[in-house]
Amino acid sequence: MKMLGKDNKIFLLFPFIIYMIFFYFYGIFYGISTSFGYNTIGGISKFSLKNYFEIFNDNNLYTSILFTGRISLISGIISLTLSVAIIYLIYLNLKRKILFPTFFQKIIEAPLFVPYLVAAYGILILFMQKGVLSTLLINLNIISKYQDFPILTNDRFGTGIIITYVWKTIPFIVMMSLPVVRRIINKWEPLGYLYNMSDFKFFIKIILPLIFPTLIISFFIIFSYFIVAFETPYLLGVTYPKSLSVYIYELYSRGSLSNRGIIMGINLLISIFTLFIGYLAFKILNSLTKYSEKGWN
Repeated sequence: MKMLGKDNKIFLLFPFIIYMIFFYFYGIFYGISTSFGYNTIGGISKFSLKNYFEIFNDNNLYTSILFTGRISLISGIISLTLSVAIIYLIYLNLKRKILFPTFFQKIIEAPLFVPYLVAAYGILILFMQKGVLSTLLINLNIISKYQDFPILTNDRFGTGIIITYVWKTIPFIVMMSLPVVRRIINKWEPLGYLYNMSDFKFFIKIILPLIFPTLIISFFIIFSYFIVAFETPYLLGVTYPKSLSVYIYELYSRGSLSNRGIIMGINLLISIFTLFIGYLAFKILNSLTKYSEKGWN
């Protein structure tokens, strides 16, 4: 042990690395082989495209994909837009010291410490028709009965899911961008004074272009999570349409063993889509990083 240098200590990780690689690649191999008809339980094990034909002919699956894509895109756009507005307020607060910057930042980051399951349950209690908010409005004589309160949870549009996603992801986007904002203020603020820029103009002309790469990457991260998220759609969704993760879960838990290949096929397609999103984010990050580096120079 003492004979190992600093560069050779990586060998101490070999048992862990081998263990993880073996089980990770075995899981991929098992999923792919099962989706193509091999390793089936209680059936004939041979190469077949039957599972994929059933996947591409499943109208319920297409409905789940459209529903998941819609709520993911809407949630991502709303989160990104509101995050930019909050970043602007933080910039004003850092510059003018209106509130304690650290305390203000902690308030914004608070939702990050709440698990998605707890957050979804909290949104359900707060915004359901017989929830806390509707009861408060009745007590204030703003509405006369629970039915007057709009349906915001367990609705076909996914309003409650979107609210939860937005509430949880805004702090993440803000946290990703704040280090860049602080760096911009320290380095570029004299330029704003030199050109007599207003705070808003400085934010639009200087800060926003430089944090744009961070905002885009954050959007890709949260969008990829929304596609595969389970807890929030399961608790706040409806029987139809289901989110993609809930559809797969119910197909697995309530279906027969013959559906195992179909489930693996869907998971494989989701993995391919996620890899594509990651590749797209990587290419965009490379191009935007070059632009950002030019801005710093």
